[in-house]
Order: sequence, then C-alpha cells, then structure tokens
Amino acid sequence: MSKTITYKLKHIGINCENEGKAAELAKLLCFLFNMEPGPENDSHIFVSNTFEVMKHSKIGKHGHIALQTDDVEAAMEDLKEKGIRFNEKTIRRNAEGRIIFIYLADDIAGFSIHLTV
Repeated sequence: MSKTITYKLKHIGINCENEGKAAELAKLLCFLFNMEPGPENDSHIFVSNTFEVMKHSKIGKHGHIALQTDDVEAAMEDLKEKGIRFNEKTIRRNAEGRIIFIYLADDIAGFSIHLTV
C-alpha cells in the first residue's frame, strides 16, 4: 500500500453485565477522571467522549476499541494486506455509499476493534 494510514484512538468500550453495573461504572469514571456524562441509549453510556460503557457484554471479552481514520475503506485495504479479516455484518455506510464503520472479525487481547471516521 502506498498511502500510510493514520489511526487514532476514538474511545474505549468497556463491557458491563447489565444497565445497573454500567451506570455505576460510568459514575465512577466521571468522578475519578473529572469527566462529564455523555449520551446514553439502550446499549451504552458515554463518559465524555473517552469511554463507552456498555450495558451488555456482547462485543469482545472485555469490550472494544474504536479507532478513527480518515478513510475506512483505505484502512481496510491496508489491514487486509496484513491478514486481517472483517465482520461484514457490521458495515455502516454514509449517504454516498462509502464504508464509515466496521469491526474486525477477530478480537485482539480480549477486545473487539472497530474502525470509524
């Protein structure tokens, strides 16, 4: 690949057993690191934009790592050349049809990893 792909950490997803445990952890993270609660929905609670506290443990043994890149499709090509496979069922596309989100097929050190813009 001729273009160097740049990745940066977007957030860390931390799995919890249920909504109650997720709320406790989110509160603790806010307190410890002087962060504000962020958006919440049925599946997660954000703490600032740093942590995504999951209300379940469906993805990854421990959770997930979100990596941001300018071009997810170019990043996918780069990683494919390195032997990485992707979970095609997790693809999200923008209005123009370009891939803007996808999970790698296999966990690394107990974490799922997803690419996003």
